[in-house]
Amino acid sequence: MLEQYVVLDFTDQRGEIGPMLLGDLGADVIRVEPPEGNSARQQVPLDQTAACSDLESLQFRAFNRNKRSIVIAPDERELLVSLLRRADFLFESWPHGPLSAYDLDRDAVAAINPDLVHVRLSAYGSEGPHADLAAADLTIAAMGGPVSLQGVPERAPIRLSVPQVWRHAGVEAAVGAMTAHTRRVRCGEGQFVDLSAQAVMTWTMLNAMDAHAIQGFDFERGGGAMNNGVLRVNIIQPTKDGYIVALPHSRVLNGLTDWMIEDGIVGEEFRRIDWAEYDLNMHDPDWKPLNLDRGLSILRAFLKGHGKDELFRYGLQKGI
Repeated sequence: MLEQYVVLDFTDQRGEIGPMLLGDLGADVIRVEPPEGNSARQQVPLDQTAACSDLESLQFRAFNRNKRSIVIAPDERELLVSLLRRADFLFESWPHGPLSAYDLDRDAVAAINPDLVHVRLSAYGSEGPHADLAAADLTIAAMGGPVSLQGVPERAPIRLSVPQVWRHAGVEAAVGAMTAHTRRVRCGEGQFVDLSAQAVMTWTMLNAMDAHAIQGFDFERGGGAMNNGVLRVNIIQPTKDGYIVALPHSRVLNGLTDWMIEDGIVGEEFRRIDWAEYDLNMHDPDWKPLNLDRGLSILRAFLKGHGKDELFRYGLQKGI
């Protein structure tokens, strides 16, 4: 799809997914690095058995596939300028990031290549009162809003255990690049995409963003439950050796029917349930023969007899 396009990647670990995705679409992605290498190469976890010390970072290897690297020192500005002249996309991951080492900013880049799609990913955008603030995964997620929905209602909000911000933002950077590319094709002009990771995290809240405007109240934290402000459904279920996320809807219950019959959790009559009707009416506490509470009770009785890995592998095999 993008085989004829050249992408210059000036990102660190905060933005490397965007160029990677364009590489997946066929673009020639060139990662430009200083002589000491990009800081993304030191991100943990590290593989101490790697053949090259600069490829020890498992994260770097995962998110830099389909890329080539070139080292350009700050005093080799003309070499970089020559690359910029033939590039179609440029990604950078901070307003005053690696490009500034070459005495280049947005205006200078646009003068070198007026047809370029220039994508800049930062915590809070290039301009405004927060543009130069230091930022971490937690602070961006908190200011973006999703942390307000995480944790149990009786306690303060919490962050997710695995960093989320730059993964979401990297994907949005790729989407922004392709949107700008479409406009460039139609209008014949280069484009600048100024992407705020804070704004990206706000979008991850989905319908919680406009809940108050529509229904008159915000969604509340649900702990281990899915909470839409009206209905609270437990999604975290105990197993023999820990916990998994599993919803008591038809795809899960129907998919586990054979195994649950084998375990004696349910009988053969479970095969005769109309699952389409169940999904439509499971929130009705009087629905027969199975409603949400009964479905959750059956699911939990089954799950506690099996380990997480066993369940996960079965789910992959059966498409649950």
